[in-house]
Amino acid sequence: MTDYALNDRGSLEIVTENFYDTEIMRVFGGLSFGKLRTWEGPAALVPEPDNPFDPTTVSVRIGRNKIGHLAQQDAQRYWPYLARVVASGYTPVAPLKLEATVLRQDGQAEVDATARLSIAAPDLLFPLNTPPAQAAVLPQGPSIKVLDEQEFAEYLHGIVPPSGEGRVMLTLEVNKVRNAHGQTVDTVDVLYERRQVGRLATQMSRQFIPIIDHAFQHELLTAVWGTVRGSAYEVSMTVQAARPDEIPASWFEELPNDVPELLPPAESYPVPDAYVPAEADRSRNARKWRKGFAVAAPAEAPAGPEAGPSAQRSAGGSGPTSFGQVSVAVWALLAMTLVLGVVGVVFLGIEPLVSALCFIVAVATGFMSFYLARMSVAGR
Repeated sequence: MTDYALNDRGSLEIVTENFYDTEIMRVFGGLSFGKLRTWEGPAALVPEPDNPFDPTTVSVRIGRNKIGHLAQQDAQRYWPYLARVVASGYTPVAPLKLEATVLRQDGQAEVDATARLSIAAPDLLFPLNTPPAQAAVLPQGPSIKVLDEQEFAEYLHGIVPPSGEGRVMLTLEVNKVRNAHGQTVDTVDVLYERRQVGRLATQMSRQFIPIIDHAFQHELLTAVWGTVRGSAYEVSMTVQAARPDEIPASWFEELPNDVPELLPPAESYPVPDAYVPAEADRSRNARKWRKGFAVAAPAEAPAGPEAGPSAQRSAGGSGPTSFGQVSVAVWALLAMTLVLGVVGVVFLGIEPLVSALCFIVAVATGFMSFYLARMSVAGR
């Protein structure tokens, strides 16, 4: 599926534990003792409704390598928003920084890794509006203050969501204005839905004008991510765009519009099965408590009379046949204990050595019968 770049104006630590050691090693192509290595790039956030540990799991993957997952609380917060992207036919991605090394713990080599996503809060992942279809979207970058937005405060107040903050898609256009000295200069106007809501400073405008002109030569507008904030008393707007000298050469060739349209907001979205086991999932001890996971309890086997011997064995560990065999052994040992005790009493005044031997064996068999009886009760 096509990648959908999520709003990266935020930070979120993900769960990376020894469960993912093999996959993390694959990302780096190997790690050395005590040498910290760093990987940075896009990572996919994949909801896994068929995950056997937790059906609300959101795994974090680099290519085919599952290197971590969102903590359970974070997964529940982000799930509806990520499901919307997946149901729309896209793969949600966000920038990831992964750091890892190999340490020796209790005599064993273990991968020590930390990972952090650059991702906004769930309610800020998507823009309030859709970017123009004929536009090239600049890569996200540091915030740039939009000037003169107070002149358009009445219009902007109608855009600000109830939360007081929202992400928007803006367009940049070159315009000529007369400055305080009466000179005509080129400046960059900032527009929301083709309506001006502010402008960039003169020096910043000079940096972006060549970018805007390049897109215009290809019959495209220049779109940028922005943030609008407001209250009953004031409103402000910023643009989040990479500086011209930070824009990769590939952008000028591709002129991408990487904010595709999503399905309309809804209470829920269908999410296909996507669970892929990590290397440790295939081990016998895979079903264990893991950080951020609540292990799903196994289904209980029927314990009533309708349950067959095999079901009863799976639920309790032993069937009625094995319990019967234990009972016979207990009674046999008790009988042997009684016989040995009687023989010991008979020979008490005749052969003291034989009597002592019988008593010793009787104590041993009595203890064995008591032990088997206790075990049979515990097995039930």
